[in-house]
Amino acid sequence: MKLAKIALAGSVALGLVPAVSGTAAAHPIKSRTLTDNRLYGAGALPATDCRERPVKKKDTRSAKAYLNEVLTCLTRSWGAELHQAGLKQSRMKLTYATKAPAKFCGIKWGDWDAYYCDASHTVLIVLRKDLLEEPGDLYLFNLLATKYGEHVQNVAGIFRAWADVHYRSNAELAEQTRRYSLQSYCFAGASLRSFWKSFRRDQEDWDDLLYYLRGWAGKYDGNRKSITYWANEGFKSGDPGACNTWTAPSSKVA
Repeated sequence: MKLAKIALAGSVALGLVPAVSGTAAAHPIKSRTLTDNRLYGAGALPATDCRERPVKKKDTRSAKAYLNEVLTCLTRSWGAELHQAGLKQSRMKLTYATKAPAKFCGIKWGDWDAYYCDASHTVLIVLRKDLLEEPGDLYLFNLLATKYGEHVQNVAGIFRAWADVHYRSNAELAEQTRRYSLQSYCFAGASLRSFWKSFRRDQEDWDDLLYYLRGWAGKYDGNRKSITYWANEGFKSGDPGACNTWTAPSSKVA
């Protein structure tokens, strides 16, 4: 019921570290799979060389080549991390469309650029022309890295644990879902940190990406401040342990 309710609302989203300082959460999470996942103790993602293939404006072929290469890099980097955490790696599949499907993964398609299907471990990215207007920025990378973050949540048992957490009100449901979404944004930031040297990007590129990310703000994804905070936590540390949104106070996942 939780997944269906969130999908109907149009949500984009569908280890042990100390709790973030601050007041206690209004809706505390008791599942140890969420609050004490072994992934959090695996350390920072390994620095990984990753080639950024050039993407031509409005060119789906070059965009696919870029994203396929990024997926290979994400699989390598996170594969080592999951092994370190004692978790079994599961390969994520990537598929493309040039226009939005009526349904995907059994759910009516919303206003999304991409969607991760937990059942099949598959991401569908819709490469519309407007998505490829400015292909030189990091938006395409972050789009895939965020969905890979959801895949990691699935492999680590976080997805199922989140889906099973009871909620007593719509407000509590929304907060739980923001914790889930913000964690995937944080994981994406950690992914970028692991490739940062090989990408030869500068601070301005990261700042531009944060600008785009803040446009994802919403009831189920977090406000602009929360998105910025968690994306930065992942990027600064490169460590999934910094992405434990489940023990954070409500103010950090608003």
